[in-house]
Amino acid sequence: MTYTRIQVLLHWFSAIIILWATLSGFYVALFDVADATRQAIGFLNVSLTFTLIPFFALRVLLALLRASAVQPTSAEGRAARLAHFAIYLTTIVVLITGVLMMDRDINVFNVLTLPPPLIDVQLTSAFNAAHKYACMVLAGLLVLHIAAVIKHHASGNPVLKRMRW
Repeated sequence: MTYTRIQVLLHWFSAIIILWATLSGFYVALFDVADATRQAIGFLNVSLTFTLIPFFALRVLLALLRASAVQPTSAEGRAARLAHFAIYLTTIVVLITGVLMMDRDINVFNVLTLPPPLIDVQLTSAFNAAHKYACMVLAGLLVLHIAAVIKHHASGNPVLKRMRW
């Protein structure tokens, strides 16, 4: 199975942003970080992940179109499809809750500023909690995804070659 250039580009664009936001988000959440660092990472993560939204929507659309055209025949292929679907769905939840939890303006690289979509503190708090749990689930799925790539490569099936330029 091969991927188009746009699918490969969207994969790596998404991967870089998601890995950065996940690792830096957990860093800020789990360690005692200077306030300036916390704010800088928060600003960058909001900007990057907000920018990711339309590109990730395109990525999911292309994946769905491809999924309807190519049906896996093996149990391993069906499991891989299910795992990718879980990653896509969880990423969508992370992105949506990330926007809906905002209790301040959404500043995207100091180029675009949007008001917070919700003003109800209880709602933004609920979306904040949902966002944190979804981020934990996504981190676990990413670890499984990377482990599967390593396992396939080590067993002589270099699946990562399909994601090269």
